Amino acid sequence: MLAADTFFSSQAMLAVVVALVGLAAFAMGWLLLGTAARVKADREMAARMAAIGRPVPQHAASAVDRPGTGWIPESVSSFGARFAQAQGFGEKLDAQLEAAGISMRSGEFVVATVGAGLLGAVLGAAMLQNVILAAVIGVVGALVPTVILRMALGRRSEKMREQLPDVLTIMASSLRAGHSFLQALDTTAREIQAPADVEFQRLVAEIRLGRPAEDALEALADRVGSPDFRWAVLAVNIQREVGGNLAEILDNVSDTLRERAMMRRQIRVLTAEGRLSAWVLAILPFALALYMFAVNPKYISLLFTTQIGLFMLGVGGVLLVLGILWMRKIVDIDV
Repeated sequence: MLAADTFFSSQAMLAVVVALVGLAAFAMGWLLLGTAARVKADREMAARMAAIGRPVPQHAASAVDRPGTGWIPESVSSFGARFAQAQGFGEKLDAQLEAAGISMRSGEFVVATVGAGLLGAVLGAAMLQNVILAAVIGVVGALVPTVILRMALGRRSEKMREQLPDVLTIMASSLRAGHSFLQALDTTAREIQAPADVEFQRLVAEIRLGRPAEDALEALADRVGSPDFRWAVLAVNIQREVGGNLAEILDNVSDTLRERAMMRRQIRVLTAEGRLSAWVLAILPFALALYMFAVNPKYISLLFTTQIGLFMLGVGGVLLVLGILWMRKIVDIDV
């Protein structure tokens, strides 16, 4: 332990940190210079999709040009893509990135995860001067992209679920006006707002290109990942097989989904106190640790420089995670 502390406080450690920062700056500059090919490819894809039917909406086309699209060149992202495919999660990760509306590929996500982990490890080593804690911070940094992806998936799925009753109402009104099923989908894609409009535009494009409507609807439900969407798609597919008044079925499903949404909001109101308590109890240990670092760093440093302190940190972390999961289970009520 003394040898490790001596190394972290030596000039060699400073040189290592400076070298890593310089390498990170060089890599960032190189990555930013590799955007041209990816942006060009995305523009060509947008032009081909626009040729299928109507032009791509302005907000959808701007996604190609927004900062961060294609920020990793193919020579780097291809290595991450090969790793993801070799581990068997490449296709699933691509589907999740697409469902979340994130303009990244699986290879880019793997590279970003590795980069976040290395950055967290370097910062942890420079600030805390402890190998174990640097490794822990590196693992936490590597988990940040996955957490962001999960949050984006949840937000987009929630927005799509909120829009589903309106989607079904528009489809039912279009069918009553005498339109075909494809025309009703096209009307929905033009009338509904983001993010459902992009998904339904893709649905219409796939059906026009020859994909069976049932398969295209199933793919839409898989991308959204919402049980409500799967339920609505199942009702539509069953009606297309056995027949019946599709407009009436869509109205019934829409009314049921609105009632479920109202009940879900009532549950969120009733469990707000429990969720707030969970957040406070989860953040409080970290806030106290930061306060002790600022007020009395020698006192709190015993947790990181002694074996008993590291053991206490490990036990406390495990109990904290178990407590968070327990409280989350209490306030998580399925509708």
